[in-house]
Amino acid sequence: MNRRPYTKLRRAEAEAATRERIVRAAVDLHAKHGATGTSYAMIAEKAGVSPQTVYNHFPELGVLIEGCTGHVQRRAPAVDAACFADGRTAAQRLRKLAAAVYAQLEYLAPWMRLGWGEAERVPELRAVFDRGEAALRELLTQAAAPDYRATPAFLDAALLLLDYPAWKRLTERRSRVRAAALAGDGLVALLETLCQASPRARS
Repeated sequence: MNRRPYTKLRRAEAEAATRERIVRAAVDLHAKHGATGTSYAMIAEKAGVSPQTVYNHFPELGVLIEGCTGHVQRRAPAVDAACFADGRTAAQRLRKLAAAVYAQLEYLAPWMRLGWGEAERVPELRAVFDRGEAALRELLTQAAAPDYRATPAFLDAALLLLDYPAWKRLTERRSRVRAAALAGDGLVALLETLCQASPRARS
């Protein structure tokens, strides 16, 4: 009986489990110390593996950041077109999008607290934020259509209301739900000021 496939499967499962322990350890440490304040030795100690094992799975910081980002995002409240699909008007859709973004930011806050500033110094982290911004621009464009055409000025201003500093400031003295409502009102005001309504929306 050939046991090689079984052995390979067990080895792959063990490697996957080790990788998961490393990612969980890194995610926890990044929330406390940031990506730049977390060494591979710290991750290895928390994960119960050797530093070399961490390097074997994540030979570069960018690979580690991608692994941690995927781990966190899979558990965070989703922000996608389904969040506002049932909105009948652009205003309704934008308010629903703001609520979804603020729910996600509340979950991501432990990592955003340090990661937001670190992104200016860590290109690998900056790339993660840039992808998120690009995705949010597309969602804003979809939420505005077909009632309005999202202009560059609208998108630039809208992103300021949906980023971490705005969330942090707005939630300091009010609930996340109320903060999201304020952000949604701001998005609608920006839409009506900076975008031209389609004939359908004006009728």
